[in-house]
Amino acid sequence: MANNTISLRSILEKEKLNDMNFLNWYQRLGTNSPRASKDKFAKHMDDMVDVVCLMLATITLELQKQHEYVVSYEMIQNLKEIFEREA
Repeated sequence: MANNTISLRSILEKEKLNDMNFLNWYQRLGTNSPRASKDKFAKHMDDMVDVVCLMLATITLELQKQHEYVVSYEMIQNLKEIFEREA
């Protein structure tokens, strides 16, 4: 536990995200993650793409254009807001 605390502390002290170090910061996040976590994340991303494709296929062209670059959660929240206003 002490090594994890020291490691985390050094990351928190040295590796603050700023406009110059994004790529290094991003790579360190993945490098330090266990393989199981990486696999779960990859599965989550694949599932999210499937859901977005299904959602886009089942809405009108106008709504597709408005939502083609958002993730499923944002899409459903936005659609909910649109249709709650209209109801």
